[in-house]
Amino acid sequence: MRFLHKFTLLLSTLIIVSSVIQFFTFDRLFLANTNSLLLATNEKAAKNVGEQLLTFFKNTENSLKMIAADPNIRSDQRLLDKINEVMPEVNMIIILDKQGDILLASRSEKIAGLNLSHRDYFQRAIKGETYISGVYTSITGRQVVAISTPIIENDNIVGVVVGTIWLHENKLVSMFDNKSFGRSGYIAITDQRGVIVYHSDQERVGKKGWVVDKLQGLTGSIIMKNYSGNERHIGYNKVPELDWHVIVSTPTAELAELRNIMLYEILMVTLFTILLVIVIGTYTVRRYMRPLEKLVEAFRFVKQGKYKRIAPYGYATEFDEMIQVYNDTISKLEEVHISLVGAADSDGLTGAYNRRSFDKTLELIKGELQSGSLATLGIMLLDLDNFKRQNDTSGHVAGDDILKRFTDIAQSVVGNRAIFRFGGDEFAIILRNIPDTTFKLYAEQIRLQSAEKLKSCTVSIGIATYPKNAVSIDELLKFADKALYMSKNTKNKVTEYLG
Repeated sequence: MRFLHKFTLLLSTLIIVSSVIQFFTFDRLFLANTNSLLLATNEKAAKNVGEQLLTFFKNTENSLKMIAADPNIRSDQRLLDKINEVMPEVNMIIILDKQGDILLASRSEKIAGLNLSHRDYFQRAIKGETYISGVYTSITGRQVVAISTPIIENDNIVGVVVGTIWLHENKLVSMFDNKSFGRSGYIAITDQRGVIVYHSDQERVGKKGWVVDKLQGLTGSIIMKNYSGNERHIGYNKVPELDWHVIVSTPTAELAELRNIMLYEILMVTLFTILLVIVIGTYTVRRYMRPLEKLVEAFRFVKQGKYKRIAPYGYATEFDEMIQVYNDTISKLEEVHISLVGAADSDGLTGAYNRRSFDKTLELIKGELQSGSLATLGIMLLDLDNFKRQNDTSGHVAGDDILKRFTDIAQSVVGNRAIFRFGGDEFAIILRNIPDTTFKLYAEQIRLQSAEKLKSCTVSIGIATYPKNAVSIDELLKFADKALYMSKNTKNKVTEYLG
């Protein structure tokens, strides 16, 4: 127990010293580092929102230009309403003539016949410019932003298409209301005159922004007090194409609160860790002998040539990896043993089963035939045409490559477990319980793919099936060999034994 006390005391002392150092280091560096990090984060967030905003308006502009280019939409109330339904970012679409009179308007607003020539968006569009206005009060009393584009026919401007976005019920709300910047952080968007177009607090929309006049440059970040006297971290970005500002603001007070929370967490984690060390230390020292005894016993079995695993539970955590490594080693030894057994049944060059495995399979099939457990059986004998000549002229490496490619072709048709290599360029395929027509179709597929993919080689195939041709495995082999002999007379052929 003396060792246990020293061990636990040492670990507890190390944890306490580490926590004290961490406490003071964190307290000194937290605010300095977090200020710069938060300012950079807000600045980047403002830039990202600005890019979203510009994309939003570019998409809207393109939709309005499409309407301006289509006289059918501009003259059909029902069609215009349908177009507006699939443009949720625009609350209303208005068609104006060259004098600024409203010819047509989507939705149910009764504003046809009114004149909007005094609006800046009309005056800019009638001169050929696509324009995004600032915030203004519409003829229906709403605070809106308008996007206008000219209607051009025969190189002449004959009118204007206007899309209006209602600030208190538009897609900007759904775009940005789901973004969070602390409990009291917010996004604000202001137009050219500093009027708020979007704010997480809807009551601020349409009012002059307090911070806009203090921003310098296209993008940046500052710490400043708002109209309520509270200090805030502000990141901003000016969208040049719109001359609008995007502002991301987070209150400084949240940093101090976060700092206190994290300091309390460090204290609680320290106390919990000390308690945990005491418990684990006691548990470990009392039980460390048991897994060592199990390992010694297990290695005795390995020495005797037996593979015995150790149960991977019931030990201290420190011994889990040791037990796992031992069990993994045992598993690998078993895998090596199994692979060595499997290698004895496989052809080293092609990976197909060898003649030894073929003979073992025939013995199994004889038993299945005697017991009546097989409904059908097909045997296919295959011989590569012109292989010896190709092997002699191109070399054994090329010949080996042909054998490998042929094996891949056959395995892709019938699977890896059905093909056997007798030796040289002779192969066999055995398939259980498939229709005779399917078996012959497989043979044709192998023949056709071999003729296409093998260099200067084809394949001759002879097939025989049970119970159509014979009822014993020896007769099936004999008949398949006869069919193969007939195929070799012409080469590149599938012959089915017909008796």
